[in-house]
Amino acid sequence: MGIGGGRLVRRAALAVLGAACLLGVAAPVAAGDDATPTWQLTSYRTRGWDRSFKCDLVEELDVAPRVVVYGGSRGMRMDPSTISNRTGLPAFNFAFHNGRPEDAWAVTDWLLDTYPDQPPAVVWCIQATTLADIPMAPGLILDERLSQAFPTALIEAEMPSAKKEPLRNLLSGRRYRRDGLLLHNAYDRRRAQGQTLKRALDIYLQPKMLAKAGNRKLPGNTRAKQYFARTIRLLNSRGIKPLIVIMPYHPRALKAFRSVGWGVKERWLRTYLSGLQKKGCTFRIVNCVSIRSFGGNPAGFYDGSHLTVENSRRLLRYCMTKAPGCFRVPPPPTPSDPPIPEEPSVTAPQYTPVPEISDTPGDLLE
Repeated sequence: MGIGGGRLVRRAALAVLGAACLLGVAAPVAAGDDATPTWQLTSYRTRGWDRSFKCDLVEELDVAPRVVVYGGSRGMRMDPSTISNRTGLPAFNFAFHNGRPEDAWAVTDWLLDTYPDQPPAVVWCIQATTLADIPMAPGLILDERLSQAFPTALIEAEMPSAKKEPLRNLLSGRRYRRDGLLLHNAYDRRRAQGQTLKRALDIYLQPKMLAKAGNRKLPGNTRAKQYFARTIRLLNSRGIKPLIVIMPYHPRALKAFRSVGWGVKERWLRTYLSGLQKKGCTFRIVNCVSIRSFGGNPAGFYDGSHLTVENSRRLLRYCMTKAPGCFRVPPPPTPSDPPIPEEPSVTAPQYTPVPEISDTPGDLLE
């Protein structure tokens, strides 16, 4: 299966770039016996960061993930087992640090290549800043499993920057479960060292943060918006109705943000999503920006935006009750079913350079 015209041509064109990966540009260096599952390693040195790591986790699974979670750092505690326990479907957390629509597109492409008869249901955690452009993650450029989803011109343009990314040990201070769930990171470490939620909120709601929240800047014709819409259309073409979850903020943070003008971004996001639906994109929206919507616990945050796993489970249970149809997958094909077209109509956007805002970390408002 190929996503976008000329997959074979693009793969051939990327051969030279892939050779760089084979020379260690992007290949993860994992410490431990070869028989040790990736999620149990204590060292995973890579330029591909959590993108390559989670792809490796999926390759070690016994079954295809049938429900996946997309998003940024705010989605990394969304517990796949909560989904599996309710639906009976194997689930996987594909949320990334600074996760963007480009990530969702690349992962969807790879999963449909790997499991062409088993398209996954999708829970996509977003906020208004999800659709603004930031520099693409090196893992999308350096890991051929993901880079093959993009136009060759885009990969070539981003490759020099990606190659400059230093090798880092992803598992230095982080632990994950085999289904991609983030179990422990710096948030947990600071909490264990005595940082209170009040102190974390004081740090989070610094003047610079409030200035960013209230700047009233809205995404224009961004690359992120193009990949967001095309990912939804690709999923729709495989019978999947994604669930778009507008993620919550701590009540104190939400009140502070709204006091400086954050409501402009909230209203824009709802209007944008409604506009996509009118253009034929099929998805369900669950607005959980206020924890009152899902019975969230105000104590279940690490800071103003990052949920604990317990609060994330509450959110997921609410979503499954509110939109059960989004957690269903198409039945497996029968011998009489027509074959899946090798080249579906949904293709990657053509490459055009975009102004990438790099002065603000992508997760600052996530």
